[in-house]
Amino acid sequence: MEIKKFTIVEVDFEKAPNLQEEVKYEAVEEYSCDGIEEFSLDEPQVDELLGERAYSGGDVPESVISEVEERANEETNNFKFKFYFFNDNHAESAKNFSLYLSSFEELAHSVQSLDYQDWNDEWKKHYKPIEVSERMTVIPEWFKEENYKDNKKAIYIYPGMGFGTGEHDTTYLCLKLLDSIADVLTEGADCLDFGCGSGILGIGAMKMKKMYVEYVDIDKAALDNCVQNLELNFHEHELNGQRLVIRDRFEPKKYELVFANILQHVLISEKPTLMDSLKDGSYLVLSGILNEQVETIIDAYSELSVVDVVSRGDWSAILLKN
Repeated sequence: MEIKKFTIVEVDFEKAPNLQEEVKYEAVEEYSCDGIEEFSLDEPQVDELLGERAYSGGDVPESVISEVEERANEETNNFKFKFYFFNDNHAESAKNFSLYLSSFEELAHSVQSLDYQDWNDEWKKHYKPIEVSERMTVIPEWFKEENYKDNKKAIYIYPGMGFGTGEHDTTYLCLKLLDSIADVLTEGADCLDFGCGSGILGIGAMKMKKMYVEYVDIDKAALDNCVQNLELNFHEHELNGQRLVIRDRFEPKKYELVFANILQHVLISEKPTLMDSLKDGSYLVLSGILNEQVETIIDAYSELSVVDVVSRGDWSAILLKN
């Protein structure tokens, strides 16, 4: 019996970090990439990581100690990403993606083929629980505990689809901003997760404030992944009132909280839609923004008040208020 295989393309963005989002988009949309693993922590970031997690009193959770020890001992590169291909045409898809990458002189990359039976171990070893704050932790599905759906401080996620897992700085920053305003948000209010991907941001709003979330994305596969994560996190009756909409059919209404964790040019092109989604006093969380792009986005949304700007690594997120 032939052993099924999958292919990994590893890309080093050290010489061109500005190409990360473009290449990730092309990998999924044009070359049928099935998952993206991002190395977002290296040894010099360990102290920063623990500081950002803001533990007050008590010990650092064991899961975080394990994560820091593991990653501090790995000689990882903060700019290296792995692109996974495990569909029926994985070799051809990876080959075409490799040819695309070759058009960028700044990007070094390598291709390797592995047995499919090694997939889970290869994938899971890089994902650990991520504590955003004392009241919010992102937990991979295989770490879930008994009665996990009743744990409102945890966001459970199926990592590996490239749609937002909490690993990437932009997702983490958006969750930090959500946590920072949770006490002033209205319980049960409406929320928009625009470009929802995995749905992790909307799920956070549901967990923290029982918000009714409209999940919007241009990609049906992203919405399918979002459904998986919603069903993982909530009992069936808790999903009443939540909506998933493909971008072409989306008609904005007014929301108290809007997330848009997407690329800079999309934040600008979709500004009319995002502005139409705000009512007086609404909060808008924008990310997918490189640090040097912050002022451009703030200028583009100059009608709104800047509440906070947070950064991590090369990335920033902006909290605005109408």
